[in-house]
Amino acid sequence: MTDTDHNWRLWGERDPYYGVLTDKRFRNDSIQQYRDVFFAVGQTFVDHWLYKFEQRFGALSRNRALDFGCGVGRLTIPLSQQFASVTGVDISPAMLREAQVNSAGKAIEYRLSDDHLSQVDGTFDFVNCVIVLQHIPLERGMVILKGLLDRVGEGGGCLIQITTKRRYSWKRELDYRLRHDVPGGRFLINLLKRQSADTPMMQMNEYSLAEVLRLFHASGFLENLCCLHDQGGSESVTIMSRR
Repeated sequence: MTDTDHNWRLWGERDPYYGVLTDKRFRNDSIQQYRDVFFAVGQTFVDHWLYKFEQRFGALSRNRALDFGCGVGRLTIPLSQQFASVTGVDISPAMLREAQVNSAGKAIEYRLSDDHLSQVDGTFDFVNCVIVLQHIPLERGMVILKGLLDRVGEGGGCLIQITTKRRYSWKRELDYRLRHDVPGGRFLINLLKRQSADTPMMQMNEYSLAEVLRLFHASGFLENLCCLHDQGGSESVTIMSRR
């Protein structure tokens, strides 16, 4: 299987906004034209889900928030409008540098990620992790998820998104398998498509909703609201919960 951390660092260096949202408008050659759209989508997302969360679970304290897999700050920046301080975490140093530029003057600190969240201190009123875990192999992703849940303070909440099923055509699934599971497959497919041999890929790992919810329960989250979505041909679930 491809090295997701290496690929993510390449996305940060080569095409960071598209790496966050795979929409051709957000490629390097067009992001300046659509930059406002990119961040407006993030603002709408945060406003919608915080409203939905508090509608279901009641008001949240607004002191500290954590955004895991923050990328260039798409969701981190609007979270900083809702919370007194926000910590953004990402595996890509280039993404973090871009996020720092985007959020200059805001109450946000950025930290380099690892599987044990060793750079993240304390607990938070809200933990956000969206369009991230699917790019991480399950064994590692479940460790990270446990760490994220452990960092939700008493009375705090979380918004966690996972992919549960790839619904690709057989051709797209074959392409995916060749790129990700066959040694040298990514380089060969890239060359056949006249791309740079080391063009980065994105894993799309399928998580078991039952296993994830068992982890929530074991971590003290006894009531969860799950919303099912079609995410570009894959099934995803957004889970809201409160400790």
